[in-house]
Amino acid sequence: MNGASQIRYILIHSRLPTYIIGFILLICVLQSNAQNKADSAYKAFRNAYNDCEDYLRKGKLDKAIKCYEDLIVMNPKKIKSYVRLAEINYQKRDLQKTLFYANKAIDLNANEAYSPMTYLANKMKSNRDDEIAILILNRLTVSDMDTIKLSKAQKNRQDYSLAAAYDKTPVPGVNLYNIGDSINTKEDEYFPSLSLDGNTLAFTRKINGANEDFFIAQRDTNLRWSKAKNMGTPPNTGSPDGAAMLSADGYYIFYTRCDVRSPDGIEGGGCDLVFSYREDSAWSSPQYFGYTINTTAYEGQPCLSSDNKDLYFVSNREGGYGGLDIWVSRFIGNLWSKPVNLGPTINTSKNESSPFIHPDNETLYFTSDGHPGLGATDIFISRKNKNGTWKRPINVGAPINSENYESSVVVDAKGEMGYFAANRKDSKGGMDLFAFDVYPAIAPVPTVCIKGYLYDKYFKTKLYERNLEFIYTYNGLNIGNVQSNEGDGSYAKALQMGKTYLIKVDEPGYRPFYKTLKLTSDTIEQNIYFDIRLRQPGYIDSLLKTKLKTDSTHLKLDSNSILVFDSIVHRWPQWTADSASVVVFLKGMYYCGDSTGDTLYKQRIDECNKRLEYISRLFEKNGIECKYIMQDLEMNIYNDEEDLFDEVDVKIVEYY
Repeated sequence: MNGASQIRYILIHSRLPTYIIGFILLICVLQSNAQNKADSAYKAFRNAYNDCEDYLRKGKLDKAIKCYEDLIVMNPKKIKSYVRLAEINYQKRDLQKTLFYANKAIDLNANEAYSPMTYLANKMKSNRDDEIAILILNRLTVSDMDTIKLSKAQKNRQDYSLAAAYDKTPVPGVNLYNIGDSINTKEDEYFPSLSLDGNTLAFTRKINGANEDFFIAQRDTNLRWSKAKNMGTPPNTGSPDGAAMLSADGYYIFYTRCDVRSPDGIEGGGCDLVFSYREDSAWSSPQYFGYTINTTAYEGQPCLSSDNKDLYFVSNREGGYGGLDIWVSRFIGNLWSKPVNLGPTINTSKNESSPFIHPDNETLYFTSDGHPGLGATDIFISRKNKNGTWKRPINVGAPINSENYESSVVVDAKGEMGYFAANRKDSKGGMDLFAFDVYPAIAPVPTVCIKGYLYDKYFKTKLYERNLEFIYTYNGLNIGNVQSNEGDGSYAKALQMGKTYLIKVDEPGYRPFYKTLKLTSDTIEQNIYFDIRLRQPGYIDSLLKTKLKTDSTHLKLDSNSILVFDSIVHRWPQWTADSASVVVFLKGMYYCGDSTGDTLYKQRIDECNKRLEYISRLFEKNGIECKYIMQDLEMNIYNDEEDLFDEVDVKIVEYY
């Protein structure tokens, strides 16, 4: 009913007093006039807006800008003008005005501005104007919008921020190559695993397109991989077995075993986590984790931290965020704890898989098709916060990632070389293993592997299953114990470069062992080989017996004695590495003469003393303190061999 109809109805049907009818009629007239004015204003705005749009269609950008600016003066509440000005100024590359009008549009009506501003940000993404795009998306996320749009805006900002963190163009200087025929075949190879020392590579190979087996290869002194060999049975079976992960010392493998029922009785065990340990040259039968970790859902792709405390794995069990998620179980009180989901920072509604925790225990690599990427699945990196949570993942970028499928990455301890599975143009057939140079933006904390054997120094016997403690000297924090292996007494430990550590072994029946290890030099090799020798008290060990001959005229070592002396100095750190009490005994001889009337008696004693003092000073100049040097003079009544008096007997003895 329009205004005229309303007035006609009131005049005919109303029985109200005349003054009330008049008041109502006045209101109706005013409303009608207001509506007419609004209609006229809208028509005027629409006509002017269409004129501006016409300028825009014809590419007359400056006239279009002036037109929209006039529209804002005419009607400052219409958001369309601000949106168009933001778009046109971006087209003209005036980023400052673009941001100004974008913020004006969002301030005016964030709900209405959401779609055009998101579209504009996506356009900026294609032009790599990431900084201004993220500013616009950030502005949307803090605006007053309905719940659904606000949630979408926050997700858009997150996805854009991740996408902006990498470039689709290859990172300069990253050498990426197929690691060759010794590893790759026409079958699929994937899930690489690298030992802590970097010399053993284990991986999964598909057999005849259906079954899966584990293979293993060793690296020679020329850093080339030997021909990969099947690990045999066990751990391989007639069923698919995948994703083998080597422990730090190389004596355990953790892997996925499918199509079997868990021995704890859970129905439909499906794929579960198991491990095998090395028995001499063979592997043990699968050892199943209990129902705390394995469920009726999928559990697989395990990765054990280098300190043996955290077990990362993949599962689609209840409590996740959708698809496959990454979970972690911690070894507490000799038991594996209930697994914890890594949370929405890492996991998405799609699939996250192939977790690899670097030996630094601070850098996590994984595969995802839920985070923004370059292709079907990409490799991502996340770093641990001080409170144990994870930072937002970063795509490792091209050339490692591509438009194809990338998966299962591992990175060596020092953070210099990585390996992953992909299907590329130079693949031998299907999925192959590739190597790549790790560039700084995706590098972990550089770490070295210290390894060796623990044994009884006097009896030379290996000591099995004994505790070794590693302490960070900066704060006295115990960074984790390791045990010498029950098979051969070996040990291996990952330590971060740039720090100083104390190795401590306090074994009953032996003297305490302490060794300070400085990893502050840039020239440190990836592997440090260090045998730990424990000493039972009450023993004496003669480490070396030799002679040093001096020139009787110039009081200097002859050429052969120089070589012998240099050898002693070189071996001294090894002899004293375990805080041993090592003493150097020097004995010189002098001729007493044929009778008591021999006047050269005192001169010969002085000459002998000078020889001893000269050699003592040589030791001191080479870092062997005088408190470890014992001098002794011995009289000889025979003068049959004159050279005898130019020699100094050297005996190096260790006291337990």
